[in-house]
Amino acid sequence: MKTQNLLAVLVFSTFACLQSLQAYADEDAYKLPLKLFGKDEIVGGISPCHLSFWQQNRDPETDDYAYLFHANQESDGFTGPGLVEIGDKFYSVNELVYGGEPIEGHGTQYLFASDDRDIKVQIELLEVTFRNDAFYFDKAKVTVIQKGKLPFTANAKGVSGCPKTALQPQTALASPDLPAGIPIGYERYLADMSEIPAVLRQQMRDYASDACDIDGQFAWSGARYVINDYYLMWQIPCFQGAYQGSGVFAVTQNPPQDWGELLTLPNPPGLEGNQNFSAMNAKVLGSSGHIETTAFGRGAGDCGVYQVFRLIDGPGEVLELELLEYREKIDCDGNAPEPNTWPLAYRAQ
Repeated sequence: MKTQNLLAVLVFSTFACLQSLQAYADEDAYKLPLKLFGKDEIVGGISPCHLSFWQQNRDPETDDYAYLFHANQESDGFTGPGLVEIGDKFYSVNELVYGGEPIEGHGTQYLFASDDRDIKVQIELLEVTFRNDAFYFDKAKVTVIQKGKLPFTANAKGVSGCPKTALQPQTALASPDLPAGIPIGYERYLADMSEIPAVLRQQMRDYASDACDIDGQFAWSGARYVINDYYLMWQIPCFQGAYQGSGVFAVTQNPPQDWGELLTLPNPPGLEGNQNFSAMNAKVLGSSGHIETTAFGRGAGDCGVYQVFRLIDGPGEVLELELLEYREKIDCDGNAPEPNTWPLAYRAQ
């Protein structure tokens, strides 16, 4: 009787073990085999501007396999197709959604999907900082979904933008001997357009409404710069096109009160016209007090107008911009050198 009971127990245990193994096998069949990949596996290489995420405990510069997701960002600022590796195959996914409650002026949600929607990549940003000319994601979650599989979520770090590296030095001015302006302090991205002082929003409507849409939707909310104990400078989103965008620079008291003034961009001698507020593709070079603008003639970036301004003290204890250099490339010929090497049309004496 005891032997029969023992036999029954053994049979039951064996049956339970087989069931357990089958359950594990079934569960394994539904696991999503997400793979890490290295930068050498990215066809065409990593472009200077990109959106990338890697496993949180890995370093994409030193580890052969670190990346969870990568997408090169095109010259017009849009994010190209993203790559994920599942099993032994790379899948291409396109951006469907970008937004969410911003951190440091950057949205916190991405959604990518393949054309057939069989693969989806959901990205949630938890910590965002802006440094080294790019947004860095110090804490993020990357979730990959494939039909018929269990979702795979990984803790990640990442970057978006054009980070400077030893192989990609900051582009210098064509004329490093240009006189310096008033130093412009640290750039802090605004979390929301509501941070722009009301006096500046009203001036935008009063003086720049023909060129700017203060109530429009933009990829960012603007920036603020400390000039000194008395003044703040603001960069206000103005227009966003397919391959370039513009903003308006303005100053207020520090801290903002009831006074503010939009900064005009003076034209070179002989090029008269209305007051120009719109700064295309502006780049603030804080230590030199310079602001570079580049208005491309087309998306290829092979023609347009490049200007350098400096921030100076104007009459009446106000700040203003002075034009230092004006370059123009008229021929849209497919040749796209750096804008600061385009033909020189004007330089301040």
